Amino acid sequence: MNQSINLSKRSRFLLAILLLVLIAPSHLIAVDRPITVDEPWWLISGSNYYYALTNRDFASTLYDYHPAVTTTWMVTSGMVAYFPEYRGLGQGYFDVRKPKFEEFLREHGKEALDLLRYSRWIQSALILAFAMLGFFLLQKLMDYRMAFLAITLAMVAPFYLGHSRLLNHEGMLAIFVVISLIGMHVYLEMGRKLVFLLISGMAFGLAQLTKSTSIVLLGVVGIMLLVDLFKRTEKTFSSKFWQAIKTFVMWFGTAALAYFILWPGMWADPGRMLSEVYGNAFSYAFQGARLDVTEELALEEFSVVTRSDGLLQYVEYWVSGTTFITWFGLLFAIAFLFSKEKEQVLAQVKSLVGYLALLGTLFILMFGIAQGRNHAHYIMNTFVTFDVIAGIGWGSALLWAGSRWKWVASVYGSVAVMVGVILAQIGFGLPYAPYYFTYKNPLASEPATYAYGEGYSEAADYLAQKPNAKELRAYVYNGMGTFSYFFPGETLVFKRVYLLDESFEQIADEIRNSDYLVLYPIAHKKQPETEKILGVLKDVTPEKTIFINGLEYLYIYYVPDIPDAVYEDLINQ
Repeated sequence: MNQSINLSKRSRFLLAILLLVLIAPSHLIAVDRPITVDEPWWLISGSNYYYALTNRDFASTLYDYHPAVTTTWMVTSGMVAYFPEYRGLGQGYFDVRKPKFEEFLREHGKEALDLLRYSRWIQSALILAFAMLGFFLLQKLMDYRMAFLAITLAMVAPFYLGHSRLLNHEGMLAIFVVISLIGMHVYLEMGRKLVFLLISGMAFGLAQLTKSTSIVLLGVVGIMLLVDLFKRTEKTFSSKFWQAIKTFVMWFGTAALAYFILWPGMWADPGRMLSEVYGNAFSYAFQGARLDVTEELALEEFSVVTRSDGLLQYVEYWVSGTTFITWFGLLFAIAFLFSKEKEQVLAQVKSLVGYLALLGTLFILMFGIAQGRNHAHYIMNTFVTFDVIAGIGWGSALLWAGSRWKWVASVYGSVAVMVGVILAQIGFGLPYAPYYFTYKNPLASEPATYAYGEGYSEAADYLAQKPNAKELRAYVYNGMGTFSYFFPGETLVFKRVYLLDESFEQIADEIRNSDYLVLYPIAHKKQPETEKILGVLKDVTPEKTIFINGLEYLYIYYVPDIPDAVYEDLINQ
């Protein structure tokens, strides 16, 4: 397996360009669809962040305990590019639960969809830049074929691709965490150059600014430093121990500096920012709700609920959302780990595989046993770290093949095989475009993620084709942003809480006062309360049904076709 080829700088540059050519289109084409149920919230939060920042109200840059600062920076950048005047219009801050923000933009000749598109492009550019950085770092540790496949397989895997195209935290979080781990490994294994330690620390700071759950990386980095402590034999234990402490302090200090510099809220009220972020995060993890519900951190009541069903659920999510390309790559990686090659370079790669596997497993364990979390995208780091491992596995298989067949060992032969593997990975996701996150492995019973807002744009497009579309009023279940960004008429939002609170008279009145009713039956399994409205309409034929991947996603009812008996049944439930 020692058929590594030393490439010239020009060849490495061309290979980097090829990598970008392979991964960029999937991240940038048709990036304005879909709008998920979470994104309108973050678009408003990011706009509030921009307004607070430009009006020097730094204490108002906290919107959620994630803390999602990187996400709000993406919207801020989008505002600078699309609507910089927003900062000086005196409108103040908008409620993330109401459509007033969207109405305000339209009053000023702007569209929320355009702002979202700009923000997504900027986020994609950042993710692609970090992917290139990852390729650069991995080449310090391993053969270019392993490095190339590790990054490209992860970046075009359908589950990651689907989420990284959205304005959410998961795509950025995963790439920041992976780059931080790789950067630390390069620092420890490749001459302890300070720049790699700083890159790792900066990436961890960005990860913490994105979601506090990235704190898992602290444990892995601690283990890396501990292993390194016992690997080095040229110094006394005492000197090695203090060197490890110094390394950790510099790494953590770099992360803390990035955290402080990039979050203006830390300039104004650091105590409040930190207590809100970490207090709420721990409360949610161990008490199942935020502090405004639990009211305090009851340390004596903290418990980790050991739930085998929770762990199994997240394993099922991973199985459902990964491709056969990843599965085979992991098998190749396992074979590589147990190979008898003793070269130092291969030992460095094997240890990186081990750390990546540990990191991915820890995310499954954390969310599998914590309370209040049950969505597949929470283990996005698991998906990405395992895809990176799979890429290394495919690279090791390519090196093995090159030791037996000369054409595979050549640069052109290797590139041809690598491109073929990457195109196969892309091919698994293409049938699900632009809803890549709904990808389902053929052996799985259902997708890891669905009913996340996909399909609403098609429903809006259908009604937008009506002759009097601008005068129409649509009553849409969870339609804020998901539907309203695409619909030229008036969108009245049918909120889920109306069903939970059994506000049936209000629902009936708002249906009567609308032209069309749009429901989301695909969410029935996850939101069983929707049966309260779907059940009374079971004998009414929708004017239009929206199908995605052969499933019924949306029903569009023409309100005059709904008989009075339906309203009576609804109110009398």
